[in-house]
Amino acid sequence: MTLWKKAVALLLAATMMVPLALAAPSAEGSFSDVEDHWAQAEIEKAVATGWVDGYPDGTFKPEKTITRAEFTKMILDAIHLTPGCETVAWMKDHAKIKVKGTGPWPDTVDYEPRLNDMDNHWLTTQGWTEAALYSGMVVPSDYNGGNFRPEKPIARYEIALMVTRALGQVYEAKQEEGKDLPFTDNEEILDWMKGYVDMASKAGVVQGYPDNSFRPNKASTRAEAVVMVQRMLDEMEQGLDPDIHVVAQYHIIDDEGDGIVQEKATDAIQLQVVDGVVYASVLDLYQVRAEMMRDNNEPYDVFNDPDRQTPFWWPVEQRIGYENWLGQTDMWDVYQMGDTAYTMMGISEQDFCAPVRTLYGQAMIPIYDGNHPNSEAKLYWQSGWDAETQTLTVPLVNRHPILVGS
Repeated sequence: MTLWKKAVALLLAATMMVPLALAAPSAEGSFSDVEDHWAQAEIEKAVATGWVDGYPDGTFKPEKTITRAEFTKMILDAIHLTPGCETVAWMKDHAKIKVKGTGPWPDTVDYEPRLNDMDNHWLTTQGWTEAALYSGMVVPSDYNGGNFRPEKPIARYEIALMVTRALGQVYEAKQEEGKDLPFTDNEEILDWMKGYVDMASKAGVVQGYPDNSFRPNKASTRAEAVVMVQRMLDEMEQGLDPDIHVVAQYHIIDDEGDGIVQEKATDAIQLQVVDGVVYASVLDLYQVRAEMMRDNNEPYDVFNDPDRQTPFWWPVEQRIGYENWLGQTDMWDVYQMGDTAYTMMGISEQDFCAPVRTLYGQAMIPIYDGNHPNSEAKLYWQSGWDAETQTLTVPLVNRHPILVGS
């Protein structure tokens, strides 16, 4: 079972971990104060999906402001990064942060984030704070003195920050830092936040007002928060589970060139199709490759031999990859959400046809561009497509140990 399927299974249990004040809608299928509300459809959809709920008196209180803690729980629940799920556990086990090294490459150390005012808060005791920190949805340095102030009503600029992180667009937001935005209150938006506001508004998630203002410091209501999270999900969940057959094709590159060692059909790789481009979970790709390595009695395994190659996750930068046995993360397999450039096997920097997407916290890399089709699989994730059989052939490449050590 892949990380994705296990995460969805655990989601049902996680939805029970909500404050006792919350309850389901009335038997009629709606809350007494949501009928004819402008956000009624989105609220009812969110409640049916399970990532938000109402109050014991049968109300939803759509115009009540939502706190930082409540919104954090809401957005994490919506994207399946729930306490105890396998994705969050993987993130925590592999979380790193880059520090200045003594040599030519940066060093990495274990990432141990902390918020100073959260020890006894329900967000922490229920596990949501840990999920927020290790997924990178909340970064302590963004808050004065590392104090989250969980009961403070969340402002619109903060929602822009969190939905941008949820969509894996931190890299792109950083490129736009300090740029002037087309809002009448541009000067009220802090420079470091402008890239996030730009990404969130371009995605149609956090929109401006009819007077062309953004109102970054305006507190959000529960209804507004639900609508923005639903828009984020609509953007994130495009093209899920397409009707595509996948054949994994295992290559070994040795001193005599490239050879195809094994082919097998698999349903263990999560796929997504957006604008004609097929994306695949990078973790699933590596897991399938590791299984095929074991099938072929390969002498080392990227998942089970930490002395040779170790997976890492940088929550702050949203970067995922595998460092080699020298700890040189910039010299091996590196992918960054929102970026097109990647390093493959430490031998070359290449470009994807589109930026790396994010789905439920997982990096989705482009492996086939249907806008510029090819029929045969090529090395380094360039997959082949057979329209007649609806089959995608995915090359999974391993360098032979003779070359790995050279």
